[in-house]
This record gives sequence, C-alpha cells and structure tokens, in this order.
Amino acid sequence: MQHLLEKFLSFRTNVLTLLFLLLSFNAFSQVKTLGLTKHLNGAQENGYTLFSPIRVDTTYLIDKCGKKVHQWAHKYSPGLALYLKPNGNLLRAETYVDTIFGAAGGRGGLIQEYDWNGNVVWRYKIFNDSLCQHHDIKPMPNGNVMVLAWHAISRSQAVALGRDSANFNSNQLWGERLIELRPIGKDSAEVVWQWDLFDHIIQDIDNTKPNYGTISANPQLMNINYALDLQTYDWIHANGIDYNAKLDQIVMSCHNISEVWIIDHSTTTSQAKSHSGGSCNKGGDLLYRWGNPIAYGKGTSLNRKLFRQHNAQWIPGGFRDSGCIMVFNNGWNRDTAYSSIDVIKPPIIAGNNYNPTLPYGPSSLTWQYKDSVPTRFYSKIISGCQRLANGNTLICSGVPGKFFEVTYNKKIVWEYKNPVSEIDHQTDGELARNNNVFRCTFYPDNYAAFKNKILSPKGTLELSSYIYSCTPDFTAPSVLALIPAKNQTSVAANPTLKITYNETVLKKTGRIKIFENNNLIESIAIDSNNVVVNNNVVTIIQTKPFSYNSTISIAVPTNAFRDSSNNFTAAIDSSKWHFYTLRPTLVLDSISPKHLATEINFNRLLKLFFHDTIVKNNSGAILIYENNTLKETLPIASNNIVINGKIVTVTPSNSFAFDAIISIEVGACFKNNLGALNTIITKGNWIFFTRSTPKITALSPLHNATGVILNPTLSITYDRPIKVAKSGNLIVYEDGFPVDAISVNGPRSMIAGNTISFDLNSDLLNGAFVAIALEANLLVDTFGTNCTAIDSVNWHFTTFKSSGVKFQNKNHAVKVYPNPNQGVFTLQSNEVISYLEIFDAQGRQVAINTNQHNEQTTEIRLNQYAPGYYILCINQRYGLQLIID
Repeated sequence: MQHLLEKFLSFRTNVLTLLFLLLSFNAFSQVKTLGLTKHLNGAQENGYTLFSPIRVDTTYLIDKCGKKVHQWAHKYSPGLALYLKPNGNLLRAETYVDTIFGAAGGRGGLIQEYDWNGNVVWRYKIFNDSLCQHHDIKPMPNGNVMVLAWHAISRSQAVALGRDSANFNSNQLWGERLIELRPIGKDSAEVVWQWDLFDHIIQDIDNTKPNYGTISANPQLMNINYALDLQTYDWIHANGIDYNAKLDQIVMSCHNISEVWIIDHSTTTSQAKSHSGGSCNKGGDLLYRWGNPIAYGKGTSLNRKLFRQHNAQWIPGGFRDSGCIMVFNNGWNRDTAYSSIDVIKPPIIAGNNYNPTLPYGPSSLTWQYKDSVPTRFYSKIISGCQRLANGNTLICSGVPGKFFEVTYNKKIVWEYKNPVSEIDHQTDGELARNNNVFRCTFYPDNYAAFKNKILSPKGTLELSSYIYSCTPDFTAPSVLALIPAKNQTSVAANPTLKITYNETVLKKTGRIKIFENNNLIESIAIDSNNVVVNNNVVTIIQTKPFSYNSTISIAVPTNAFRDSSNNFTAAIDSSKWHFYTLRPTLVLDSISPKHLATEINFNRLLKLFFHDTIVKNNSGAILIYENNTLKETLPIASNNIVINGKIVTVTPSNSFAFDAIISIEVGACFKNNLGALNTIITKGNWIFFTRSTPKITALSPLHNATGVILNPTLSITYDRPIKVAKSGNLIVYEDGFPVDAISVNGPRSMIAGNTISFDLNSDLLNGAFVAIALEANLLVDTFGTNCTAIDSVNWHFTTFKSSGVKFQNKNHAVKVYPNPNQGVFTLQSNEVISYLEIFDAQGRQVAINTNQHNEQTTEIRLNQYAPGYYILCINQRYGLQLIID
C-alpha cells in the first residue's frame, strides 16, 4: 500500500509539474525566447551541455534545465572548438591577435588547456607566416592533440604546382595541414605526425608541371584548380576534424569543396607525404571522399549531396548508427536553402579501406533530420550535431544560437536558445541577437570529468528569466513482464525470451547469461544482433535450444539497458526469472520420401527422423496404401520396422506399383525416454508418387530424316497424355537461324491425347537443315510431372535439295497421272526410272507397290494408305506431290 501511495504521489507531482511547465512557458504571454524553451519526455537527461559563444571570452556548462553549473573565463574568444577532457580540464582553441591571417573565418592560432578552476595548465601557439590553427582541434586517446591548420604558400609556389594563374584574388593560397602535438611542460609541444594537402594534389592544365594527370582517374588526389569559390585564398576552408581510434583514420569536413575526406593516420610523417605506406598502403592520399563527386570529375550537380557542411564525425560504437558518419549539412547553395543532419554509412571493405567504385557511395542516406517545413531550420554557416547515447541527436544551429534535441523519429524534445552575446547577457522575452555558437557538446553526468565535482545549478544565463519548471527524470526503467514468466512450466525448447519495461529503453553493454540446471549454456552480448529492442520490449534470441525437463534461468546484468534520461536498469537474476521445460509430444523432424515427392523408386525404403532417441511403443501399426487401396499393414512389432537411435526405417514387403499414388499412415508407434508418443500421421499427410518423367515415343518428321517436304506438320508423341503447363514456344531453326516460334498454347498447336502437333507459319527452304527446340517444363502429364526439353541435337532433319529435286509446279522431266485419285498413279519419265521413294506428310518413308511397264513408265499403287498428301522422289533428283482422295 505504501508503494502504491508513493507511485500515485509521484504521478500527481509529475502531472502538476508538466502543467506548471506549460503554463510557465505560455501564461500571460510570457513566452520564453531565451534559455530553456522546450523540455519534454524523451530528452537525454542527467548530463550537461558545453558551449562557448562566438566572440565571447567565457565557456559555459549548463544542465538540461538550462541552468549554469560551471563556467571558465578566458582572455581570448574561441577559435573555435573546445572539449572537456576526462580529467576535467578544458581544451580550447582561441583567437590569437595577428595581422597576417587577418580576420579569416574560423581563425584561431592558440590552444590553451584549463583546469577545472580556470587555471591555464598548457598553452601552445600555432601561428606564423605560413601556419595558423583554425576552426577545430581534437584531443587524441594517447593524450596528444590533433590540430587543423592553414598552410599558406605564395602565388608563385602555387602556380609552380599547377594552379591556374587566373584562380587568385590575392598573393597567397591556403591549403590544409594536420599536425599532431605531444604537449610538453606548460608551453611547449613536439610535432609527432603531420599531413599536408599540398603533397596530394593533381592538375590537368599543364603537362610540364608536377602533379599532371587525369582528374577523374585519380580521386585520391585533390584537383588544385577546383573549389566552389576558386577566387578565395582560403582554398579548402576545412571546418572540422574527427578521429576514429578503431580505424586509426581522420575525417575532415571541407567546406569550400562540399566534401568529407578520410585520411590514414597509421602512416609515419614521411609516408603521409607519399602515396604508399600505412595500414591501407596509400600513404597520405585520400582513402575516401563523399558529398560532391564533381570535385574529382565523376558527377554533375545532380550527384552533389553536401552543401558547405560542418562537423563531420563518426558516430561512436554502441550508439545508434555506430560507425556511420554524421554531418551538419548547412544547405548553402542548395536549390532551396535549408539545413539538415545527414548520416551516411561509408562503404568500408577489408583492411579498413573503402570500396573504390566511383563515384564513392553511398548513394542514399542512412538517416536524415530536417524540419517538417525545411526552410524553418537553416544555418548558413558554423553549426554542429552529436548523436546521443539514447539515440537522440543534439543539434547546434549555429547562426541563431539554438540548441535542440530530436528523437530518432525526428520529434523535438528539448530546446535551448543561447542568451549570451559578445556585448552582454540578454533579457528573457527579447529576441536573441549576436548569439552565434560554433558548436555545443553534451556530456553525460557519469562522464569522468565530473567525478567529485560540485555541479549545483547557479541560475540561468538569460537575465530576468520567466518562471518555469524543469523536472528531470531520475527514475530507472522497471520490468513490467517477463516471457516466459517466472515459474512458468511446460515451456518449449525454443521459446521467445522477452523483457517488457515500463518505458522505452536502449541497449548498453554487458552479457545476458542463460543457465540450464544451473549450468551456463549461453552468454549473449547485449550490443549484438541477438538482443533486439523495440521501444520498451527487449527480445533475446538464444541460439541453443533448451533441454526438456530442465530448469532454465536468465541473468541480465545491471546497466544492461537505459532510458532516454540516462537511467540504467537494475539486474535480473535467477531468483526473478526462471522457468521449466517439458515436451508434450515427440517431435518428428522429417520423413523420407518427402510428402508429395514425385518419381520415387519402386522399392524405396520409408524413413522417419525424430528429434529424440526413440523406442517402439507397445502397440500401433504402419499402413501402406496404393492408389487409395490398403496394400500392407505392418504392426509395430514387425521386423520390417527397425529403429536406430532417432531414425526409423520401414521396409515394405513388396515393391510399389509403377505410376502409383502411395500413402502412408503412421499410428502412435514410437515414444521417447519421457514416454511422449509421436503424433499420428494420417495417409493424407504422407503421399508420394512412383512416376517417371514423360518419355517421347515418336517425332514427326523423324529425327535425321532427309527429303522432308517443305510444309510438314511437326508433332511430338509421348508415352502418356499431356497438357500445357505454362506458356512457351517451340522454336524452328533453318540452317542455324530461328525462323518460327510456335506457342504451345497458341492457335498453331494442338494436343490430342499423347501427341502435340504444330503448324509452320510458312514453307521451309529447299534443301534446308531444320532443327527443332522445345524448352523443358512447358508440358506436363496429368499428374503434373514435367516433360524434359528437346533441343536441336535430338530433333533435326533435312528438306529436299533444290539441286536434285524439281517440284511439279515447274517444267519436270517426269509427270504423274491421274493426280489426285484413289491411290493408283502412272509415272512417266524422259529418263530411265531407277529409284523411287515415297514419304507421308509427317516425313516418314512408306512402302510402295510398283508395276513397271518399261524403263520410263511405272504404275505406283498406294491405295492401301489413308487419303492425304505424299511426296514421290524419283532417282533422288525429282520430287512430285501425290494426293490420295
């Protein structure tokens, strides 16, 4: 009762808080314009957001209620990136006063590290006549610092490298250099690795200069004469870097090219200057590039995906879409100006390399956020994004200085408007001005930097903030149901294991352990594909079936899952989740022959394959039916039924009949060691056929026939009645060329019992070699057994040769009369009649009776044959058509 009362009070408090928050944001027209402006269920709670407004000499750390919990004061404004290290120190790029690199966008030049109390513990200047840190830095896992720097060369140097002299608006060209520093003491550093873009360029305008080549054939190199703005000295204007320790690779966001590049960090400095070496053996050449294939001659504006993007980064392991690359796609130069957060999955292959197919993939995004009205979300420059542990995405829309968090389903659940400008802290209710922010970063409250730190709220950054309420969620998800339930009995061997929580959860790390009779049988990684989360339901896919009559217990570790507010789940141990297995029936895995199998041998053995070792039951029988008539009954005690472990072999006393339908009925004949009987198999559930494939008994014209008439009817006769199974054609080839295609179910074909016949579309050529082909499975017998194919090797013949046979429609040296008649013809010839042959309309040679009056006159008797057309061949030279009516 006390527990229920506490839950009721907690629910009432949350409802009142939500109402108060809504009223606070909207009552009396006091709509908050600055600081926290939205906070809904589903946001990532229990953490802090770090940011430093542009041109402001202070860095702030705020909680999810928009309250300041810490700040660092500085002498310089940001230049531009900053990071909170695990030891609690702040690493910050800062704008150093200079006159050489001027006021170029993103200029820095100085890196300083501050302890928690704001004391400078290390500083290093990267600024001289040819180098200047800009935009981004990156703390490395080994304690070093990766620096993004401009590398300036003179106009003459650039022209010597192949830069077109027309592509200048100043006396310098700025490339990009990556420099890895190992901090030493308080104000020194050692360069331990570096990479320079000018070592990896190509040009196609002057073959007398270095780096000459075909742009489209060398995507690993950057065309020195390409950029979206070729006139600017800031050629590439890279604006962000990230490091992937697993791949040992660096991704760089190249604003003025609208591409992201990936570079191998496993090289030495000397290898990074070359085109070989490193784990990918490509030296410092680009391993991969994406966003604008026009830059390497492999696309058009239709292929362009990025539009002056910022903040390219890998999504960390264990996070949603881990291994993918996320960018803030600003949308500058897009057909419609709007920003989006784009996630792509690079086509990585073996050896940490990338699929070389051009243009580089992917062609589509893995995930994208844009506003439902796209133009409402637009930041032309700066900006960033970050995938959070709960699957949400934190977005910094840099120009309006707005931070907001969206769920994977693209709902905004948290929003904050920076109230700090370079002049002052602005007053709530006013419209924000000059409040640009380069990026913001979220750190969960269990981040090592916060250990033993006091992070109590110290008020809002906006002045005269309207009254509002913020109640973070600190309640961990609780279990609503387990499947199978605790103490459930008669559970199957492969049950679906499910945990239902009272709210949506996300996977963390650890292993779920499954025990059978207190023995560990499986350990499943929570971040594997065998653990599937769908909102508040967790499904565990075990790979090993459980034994029967066993106790199964599941152990889920602490912190296996978390909610959107970074609250972790409690452990589930065997005292909370265990159940019992029992098999109610004996499982039959398979039978042989299979049900509805065809063309089974007449003396085939019958086999049953069970899941468990079995023995014979005390009663039961196996019945064999042939064409629905009981042929044989085998009692279970019969020696014709033999068991070997899990396999039953049944030997029928007699062979099966040809072309018979065999049905098998199996009673409750077998049992396992638990006494569970097999399920009865009725004769309708085990049927097979002893039937062969239909055989061809006759072809007309005959295979290899010669002297065939020019318009024969083609026919195929089988050993049984046939019918059409599916559409298809009989193909006629004449001297190797297809001349006719006759559909098996068209008007030029006819089936009569066992025979299918085909009419030609036109007469064949004189003396042609004719081949016939019919594909398999077009015809079947009445049981559905497919007919095999016929090809030209199996059916071909030759028509009369024009050189030796002259037909009766020409001036012959022979004549026959009367024609037509009842079958008695007189043949006269101008030459001696020495050889006669007669063929019927199907090309078959028939016997003839003759009565030769003299060497040039013969009587031919065919009255024993049916009426029809016949071909008479004389002396293998002349051919005449005879008609019996």
